[in-house]
Amino acid sequence: MRKLLLALAGVLVFVGARADSHESEAGYATFIRTAVMARLSDLEPSVTFWRDVMGFDYAGDPEPRTGYSHPLGWNEDSTTYFTIFTSKEGAMFALLMVEDTPDFPTLEMPETGTAYGSVVLVHMGKNISDVYDRAVEHGVDIIKPYGPSRTGRAMTILLRAPTGHMVEVYEMVEQEQ
Repeated sequence: MRKLLLALAGVLVFVGARADSHESEAGYATFIRTAVMARLSDLEPSVTFWRDVMGFDYAGDPEPRTGYSHPLGWNEDSTTYFTIFTSKEGAMFALLMVEDTPDFPTLEMPETGTAYGSVVLVHMGKNISDVYDRAVEHGVDIIKPYGPSRTGRAMTILLRAPTGHMVEVYEMVEQEQ
């Protein structure tokens, strides 16, 4: 019995040592949320877009903050605001808004299509025909109407958010076998 207990203790020590070993893994990053810089004037139309059209939950009106600068273009005298929108699946979209200041750079977005190097915010959805209908109802700029993707494996829409960013929403379709 004593030999059996010693053998069992040896196995537990070996397994515990392996579980506690800190083998290095290749580095990686995890995508948690999308944050977009905007002007305070983008807040109200963004609430309509992300809450009423896209179906995200709105965290509420942000509080103003002053007293710090940032390399992205604001100084200690600038007033900034931060708020988030959360999808039903837990994804977050954040708005970092800056009141107009002379040092804050102007964001240039193309009027149609996309420009080389531009950003497209991609979201997976459910029943996206409802999202499309709400986009039409709220007068959202629709770049690509509801319809099949080029591969035919998803239904997609492409909208322009009030901040000027392109937003693609897709929903996978079941493939017949």
